[in-house]
Amino acid sequence: MIRFLCVLLLLTQSILSFSQEKIKKDSLILGSVRLKDSNYRIKQNKADSVKYFTTDTVLNNVPDPLQHLDNVGFRFIVRELGMNYSQKKHQTDSVQDAVNSLLHYVKNDSIRNMVYYLKEYIETRKTEEALRKLKKQIELEKILSYQPDLPKIEELENDNAWKYHALEELYTYVEKDPVHQWIREISRDSVLLGVKNYLNDSMQFWINNGKQDFKRFWLKKNRRDSIGIWVQNTKDRSVRILVDDDVYQESVQKSKVRGSSGKIKRELPSDQYKLATLGKYKRYSQKWKLGATIGISFNQGHVSDSWSGGGESSIAAISTINAFANYKKGNHTWDNSLKIKYGLLKSGDNGFRKNDDRVELNTKYGQKAVKKWYYSAQFNLKTQMLQGYTYPKTGSRILKSNFFAPAYIIASIGMDYKPNKNFSLLLSPLSAKYTIVRDTAKIDQTAFGVDKDKKVKKEVGSYVNLSHKMKFWDGMELLNKVTLYSNYTEEPKNVDIDWELILTMPINQYLSTKFSTHLISDDDTGSKLQFKENLSVGVSYRF
Repeated sequence: MIRFLCVLLLLTQSILSFSQEKIKKDSLILGSVRLKDSNYRIKQNKADSVKYFTTDTVLNNVPDPLQHLDNVGFRFIVRELGMNYSQKKHQTDSVQDAVNSLLHYVKNDSIRNMVYYLKEYIETRKTEEALRKLKKQIELEKILSYQPDLPKIEELENDNAWKYHALEELYTYVEKDPVHQWIREISRDSVLLGVKNYLNDSMQFWINNGKQDFKRFWLKKNRRDSIGIWVQNTKDRSVRILVDDDVYQESVQKSKVRGSSGKIKRELPSDQYKLATLGKYKRYSQKWKLGATIGISFNQGHVSDSWSGGGESSIAAISTINAFANYKKGNHTWDNSLKIKYGLLKSGDNGFRKNDDRVELNTKYGQKAVKKWYYSAQFNLKTQMLQGYTYPKTGSRILKSNFFAPAYIIASIGMDYKPNKNFSLLLSPLSAKYTIVRDTAKIDQTAFGVDKDKKVKKEVGSYVNLSHKMKFWDGMELLNKVTLYSNYTEEPKNVDIDWELILTMPINQYLSTKFSTHLISDDDTGSKLQFKENLSVGVSYRF
């Protein structure tokens, strides 16, 4: 009995193995379990299953709809994604639509469906848009998957990781699929269009869905009659033609006149090849150069009463006007400049006091002598506009100066060396200097070297005037002005020095910072050196 059972078991096993060999690979076998309502469970292997419904109870091989996919693992991914991203009522998701569009492409293997798919792809390009959306989602999943500070949840982590790898596999398959690449290439196909004019000149360009390119072309009726047009390739595969603006066209019609014909003999005049008479040429150049700069600068500082280091609050303002009018014609030059400067200062409880007051007029005429040397004559005037006071510690203020009290006038004749417009050196062996104090009743003229019974002091001596301007980067300028005067009649070794240095540093077109120093040494006003320094930030406008 036992031997009979063993033989029966071996026969059964061989029959089953023989029957399984006849079944095609990757086909679906209907299970033997009968479900209600003719519901059958279709099994491919232990790990992959899906439900199908049929009214036929005969066991037949059902073809797999994903049979065209050679990779069994990718088939499983497609089925799982189809169930996870199935359409739900009253719910829209761009990523879900993108996944379903790509799954529709993967599952579609019919020739008819692929033809319709190709037409829809070219017209709507949904697949390309779906690939872009899916790529963004994959990059987003990469970022979200890397969160080392958050606690890890194994179930959610595994589910998100699986979806991320599945989406990446789907994107890679569609992107690298040769059929999809071929469809992408043919959708970009173009039509070559050629245009020719009357003279057989041609131009060719492509009509496609790419960029809107413009091409220039000339339409010609004959060699002397033409008009320019622009040919544009639009996005909807059409051509747009634009004619040049401001062009007037007039049609000329040819007409025949009946009558006798004859030849017209052309005779050349005797002066056909003679040179024309050269007329007078007038050269116009700018003789005068005018300009002016107006500026105002402020300086303010506040110190509270509780400040342990002590000090006083202060506010200061300085306004300047620099104007010039220069003339040049041939070997003659005439340079004129006017400089006006006035400033006020308020410190502590004191009222506003003058801290700068200056008016300077300078005019210089030159005639070229040789190369860069000019015969020159110069007139220079320096004075102030308003009254100036000294403020002793006790008592009331004392009037020290006023308009034309004092005033300095220097008239000189000599040679001026001007290698360029930024450098000038005037050497005058003969010059006259006048010191004027207009109001001697209120102002002590002896403080400026004028005798007690006089209002004017005359001097004769030599004079040197140096002016040099250096320009640096970004409009920075350094102006150096030095004036030297020596009196022939009284102590010629004691040279009067007037040295002014101005550094201008622009911030922008209107704001600038200025640092200036002014040093004066004059025996007529005392043996001590006079020095003044100023740093300001202000607004300036140049005409």
